Amino acid sequence: MIFLSFIRTLIVMLTIVMRSIWPLFLGILFISLGNGLQGTLSSWRADYEGFSVLTTGLVMSGYFLGAFASSLISPGQIKKTGQIRTYAAFASIASTAILIQLLFIEPPVWFVARFLSGFCVAGIMIIVEGWLNSISSNENRGQLFSIHMVVVWGGLAMGQGLFVVDSPAGVNLFLLASILLSISLIPILLTEIKAPETELQEPLGFKALWKASPSGVATIGISGLASAGFFGVGTIYAIKSGLSISETALFMSLFIGFGALSQWPLGWLSDKIDRRKVILLCCFIVLGICTLLAVFDFSKTTFLVLNGLIGASTLPLYSLGVAQTNDRLKSSQMVSASGTIVFVYSFFAALGPFTMSYFLNLFDSLGFLLYLSLVHLVIAVTVFVMMFINKDVDESDQSDFQVMAQRPSMVAMEVIAEEAIESQSDS
Repeated sequence: MIFLSFIRTLIVMLTIVMRSIWPLFLGILFISLGNGLQGTLSSWRADYEGFSVLTTGLVMSGYFLGAFASSLISPGQIKKTGQIRTYAAFASIASTAILIQLLFIEPPVWFVARFLSGFCVAGIMIIVEGWLNSISSNENRGQLFSIHMVVVWGGLAMGQGLFVVDSPAGVNLFLLASILLSISLIPILLTEIKAPETELQEPLGFKALWKASPSGVATIGISGLASAGFFGVGTIYAIKSGLSISETALFMSLFIGFGALSQWPLGWLSDKIDRRKVILLCCFIVLGICTLLAVFDFSKTTFLVLNGLIGASTLPLYSLGVAQTNDRLKSSQMVSASGTIVFVYSFFAALGPFTMSYFLNLFDSLGFLLYLSLVHLVIAVTVFVMMFINKDVDESDQSDFQVMAQRPSMVAMEVIAEEAIESQSDS
């Protein structure tokens, strides 16, 4: 069934490409490639340049702080200057930010550079996702955004592979990341697709959202500590574990790749049973693997595979949390809740790299495993307790699971909410 769904998605993708939507996907592919490379490169190079683990964590938190700020500011800027012009400005700034890191190897400058990168990439996501939403129909919107997620996840994973193209101690990889972001401008600026206006809803309050789905909100927020922590300082963990440059790239690729691939089977399972049970399953897998890695000394191959399985279990938690939340919202609340969901995730994500680096600083490589264990234990305990307080919704009232990226935007969330409303009305 999953294989047939994958084939169907590929067919839809080819159809869409033939309809000249390829510039949007090509642009976001180059953005994801450059962004994936820059994130891993920045973390590795910070360690190489003698930044402390805590300083590296703070620097990498700048990206997620920028993404959070962008979710508040970018929609207004897009409405003021237009989609294409804002895209061009954001891509140019993001490309320049990478070069600034080369010119000034100082923690405060790097923090600002990462902030700008996060702000601009998040803004570009809002633009592209709003664009896709405007040119899609009710019949193909879900499939279109699934393809978008494939491109984003695939670009991030392949970006890790570029880490081995040249020595990260030199300048070439920074230049490559900057070039990739600059190239993303070409298909967008030359496209004949008319850019739309982006309209966003007023957000539903946090208290109302928590009251509706404490399990979903807790999973969304706390999972941000884990996923953003990994994206920020996962490279440091790899270094402390004795991995070479090529092995570090493979480590990052497997973590992201497994996390992307597992979303479909886990999403399918969560559509059939209580989603909270799937969330608990993911948490217990992470806890089990972290325990094994802490107790036993595995070969590098097994070590890489086990960490990939951690990614397969922790990265889908955000999507599962969103689905769990939508299941418990009224149709009239779903779209307005999207903004609050982004804010909750972004707030915790901004704390992730620094908090994980604190554990790494205290407990060395063991800190990575301890941190992930504590984060997932908190999610598991919260969800388990809430299972006794709140009954599960009927399967007929569940919305369909949607694969989502770990860099959410309000536009994407509103599209997901609209899909959820439609799936509930059809059931």
